[in-house]
Amino acid sequence: MNRYFLYLVLLNMFVNVIIFVPKILIEYRYEGAVMGVVIAIPIGMALTYLYSTAMNQFPEQGLPEIVEQGKHRKLIILFLGTIQFMWFTAGLITLIGFIDILSRFINPEMPKLGLLGIYLAGIFLIIQLPTQRVMYFLEIVLLINIPLISLIIFNAFINEYLSWDSILEVGTHILTRPSLKAVAAATYCFSGYMNLIIFNRLIRGKLKIWNFAATLFLGLFNLFTTFLIPIGFHGSDGAQEYLYPWISTSDSLRLVYSPIERAIFLFLMFYMSITLVSVSVHWHVAYELIKGMFKEKISKKKNGVILGYFTVLAVLGVIYFNSLLLNRLTVYWMIFRLGFEIVIVAGFVLWARRRTT
Repeated sequence: MNRYFLYLVLLNMFVNVIIFVPKILIEYRYEGAVMGVVIAIPIGMALTYLYSTAMNQFPEQGLPEIVEQGKHRKLIILFLGTIQFMWFTAGLITLIGFIDILSRFINPEMPKLGLLGIYLAGIFLIIQLPTQRVMYFLEIVLLINIPLISLIIFNAFINEYLSWDSILEVGTHILTRPSLKAVAAATYCFSGYMNLIIFNRLIRGKLKIWNFAATLFLGLFNLFTTFLIPIGFHGSDGAQEYLYPWISTSDSLRLVYSPIERAIFLFLMFYMSITLVSVSVHWHVAYELIKGMFKEKISKKKNGVILGYFTVLAVLGVIYFNSLLLNRLTVYWMIFRLGFEIVIVAGFVLWARRRTT
């Protein structure tokens, strides 16, 4: 089992718990979200398997190395530029969303741009590291946080105030026609595999069937936990009233024997590091793809321009996107992302088959 592959998948699943996906699924709980989740699982697994096996045909190579020998340089630049923008926006919406969370729940008096500046300093330090060191940083963060987050989720399942009747009530809508928005949001749970576009540099040998079995199990658990636990605590109707359902859910939990009794504080502390590394991974991919657009090694001036481009868009995003507008736009971004992923996966599968023949 390749642990690096699982780290990328797990990271994306953890981030899904706190931002956007629970809100979207709960909003459509009576309008096809349950069937949407059921359909999203085979779609996500199929895309994961096809893309991962296609990347196995390019051992220890990221996309810049794969296209390096291409003859049509302008098409390569357009291709890399389009893909990097998708990865950049994936990190950006996560960053803007979590800055809003920090402003609401941690330090309401601190300006959002101040919080953004702190995060950008850490992110820029990480994304310029070699890919191997970024993965080491991801590994450390996950190994520290997984046991503690698992403890909070376990406490949620055994909590006496968890209403299984509310969960079963939503489950009765399983035959409702699936919502495309719910399917798109649910498939994002599996999208960590797409980071192989750069992190394939670290994958040695072919991925075994156990990697995909673990991804399936984790995806099932993550999706239904993300979707149904807030409904169990706040009711099938009440869960919709919360902008961040899982944060409100964590505030309903008490860790009796913990030095900090209210789980919300631990939950947010853990997710500060999870969000930092998630945005860093997405932007590291975008950064490496931009570097791949140049034949020669990028100079300090070009590197400054790239970081400036990231900074300007992040600042504009924090200034102009409030939480409601960001949630509304993220729904349509999810749909576009699903279509984009299908195109990329199909392209890589055809590319890999052509290489083998």
